[in-house]
Amino acid sequence: PGYGEMFAAAGFAESVTFARSRPHPKALLESLPHEIVSACGLVGTQEEIESRLHAYARAGADEVCLVPATAEDAAGARTLEAMSRFLPAQA
Repeated sequence: PGYGEMFAAAGFAESVTFARSRPHPKALLESLPHEIVSACGLVGTQEEIESRLHAYARAGADEVCLVPATAEDAAGARTLEAMSRFLPAQA
């Protein structure tokens, strides 16, 4: 609940219906359109991500949540470090 509606509203209702049929995880992953990644996440170079963050701000987003795959992932830690320049200064 919640995520399914978000993905459906983003144009992936068919994928939601299939996911709710409880397929094997590999079958679900193989069925997902490639567009779902860029529609629901910030993926790309730092410049591409920065551009999308600015687009979100122009569209009125007040907050964006950055979540690496895992807190103990070195790449996730690097991602958070790189994106920390977008955070407002602490008061």
